[in-house]
Amino acid sequence: MMPTYAPFARARQRGFSLIELTVALVILGIIGVLLTRWLSDTAHERSQVAQRDLLQRADDAVMGYATIHARLPCPASPLSDGREDCAQGEVGTLPWRTLSLPDTRAGNIRYGVLRRSGDSASLAGWSTAAQRVADVDTALPADLAQVADQAVPLQVTINAPRFVPFSKIQPWDNCSVVDCANLPHSGLNSLNSMDFCDALRNAAMLPASMEHVHTRRELEPAQIAGNVAYALAVVNPLAPAHDATSPVFQSPRRPGGGTDNYQDKVLAVGIDQLWSRLRCGEHYAPALYAHADVAMGARLTTPAMVNHEVQLDIMVELGVAEAMNASVALIDATADLINTTSETLDTIAEMFETYGGWNWRVAIAGGSIGTAVGSTIAAGAALAAAGTYAATSRQYRDQFAARFPDEARRLEVEIVSNARRADMLGGFPDDTVRTAAKNLQYTGP
Repeated sequence: MMPTYAPFARARQRGFSLIELTVALVILGIIGVLLTRWLSDTAHERSQVAQRDLLQRADDAVMGYATIHARLPCPASPLSDGREDCAQGEVGTLPWRTLSLPDTRAGNIRYGVLRRSGDSASLAGWSTAAQRVADVDTALPADLAQVADQAVPLQVTINAPRFVPFSKIQPWDNCSVVDCANLPHSGLNSLNSMDFCDALRNAAMLPASMEHVHTRRELEPAQIAGNVAYALAVVNPLAPAHDATSPVFQSPRRPGGGTDNYQDKVLAVGIDQLWSRLRCGEHYAPALYAHADVAMGARLTTPAMVNHEVQLDIMVELGVAEAMNASVALIDATADLINTTSETLDTIAEMFETYGGWNWRVAIAGGSIGTAVGSTIAAGAALAAAGTYAATSRQYRDQFAARFPDEARRLEVEIVSNARRADMLGGFPDDTVRTAAKNLQYTGP
């Protein structure tokens, strides 16, 4: 009976060999390593995407704030509740509550804004000491987190209506004709994006400074690349490359890794970049220069029209004087004709008394009469011409005086009003400012 059960016993003892088990374990280990690396890379990529998304939303919020308030927000203190604190200086954390960001993670973003208020640069200007154009040390306020009325167009405030060939050029005050108390950012003028653009323009003209918010070079982290309008950084807490109070921000293009295991994410907006984003070139130059130049031209046209009217008055007076001179000449010619006729009659009488001895004098007297008649005719023609000149001058003067000086004044007021409206509107006006600009009733000066 034993041979019958032996095969079944051998079948029950079969299983994995050691080699097979080793191969399976190796395969499972490789799969585990690959899976772990994949999961790690996926988590890292998700973290990178989340950081970039957080920076982008923070950047959008800062831009929205700048559009509405005509300035950049001040940093928040790391110990605050996320509201801006302008006493913080240039560097702090992102004021996420001030920006109305719903993500509390934004409070961990490092934020820096350019605030240069006392710096200057050497610019070409009029030197009083040298009495010529020369390089002059010029103050250029560039505090991008402070509202200041610094973009002020010029106007001609005093026109000389007659004879005096000069006008006064000075900044204008819209609040003298507009209720600035009911306007946002009220001040000397309506404070708006043009003032912010002026601060950006000043910042672009200032030399680079390591004492203010700036970025470093991509491949040379110790070298300054230039000042920026503002910068945002998500700092790796395990290997931070940004100091909490330093104005230094690494290049947004700096590669990660390296000996210091750099992992920070930076978003920096340059001065020129912010200028383009706010469309400063579209409204700053027209409002401050084009409108102002046209307004000044219109201001200078008004006295020119008045002076031209005076010249026309002089032409009329000259025409009247010429007519009077022609009348006097006609009277003189008539008197000469009468005298010549009288002398001719005397000569004829003498000729009869001398029995024709003075015939030659009669011929001469007859020529004198002809000359006197010609002079009388010429004087009459001159009188007629002078009268026509006087009448034409008076007609032209009256037509000009009835229209052009008043038209020049009306055009002047309208152009200056448009320039003032452009100064009030800025780049991104709200409904209140639009209404105030539309209802502006400027009459002068």
